[in-house]
Amino acid sequence: MARRLWPSKTAINLSSRAEISKRAAELWLEGRTEPGADALVNLLRSDVGFELLQQIMQGSGTRWWTEFETGVHLAELNEKHEFLRKQIEALKGRMK
Repeated sequence: MARRLWPSKTAINLSSRAEISKRAAELWLEGRTEPGADALVNLLRSDVGFELLQQIMQGSGTRWWTEFETGVHLAELNEKHEFLRKQIEALKGRMK
């Protein structure tokens, strides 16, 4: 996931968000070490936290995750709907 998110300077981006050394991030990327709990918490609290959580929970099928993910999707759709509603109203206002 880290390489997909940050194709260049992957270790630096990962280390800054996980609050670990660049070398520790390089070892993770090489598969030589595993991330610790503190680093995972830091990643989950970062700007990529939700994407990481989705990756971790993929295929879990647990009820709480399904409901949570559905709620997030509904919130996103409501936000888009409101944006489009405002655009429609603005266009209607120009027709008068």
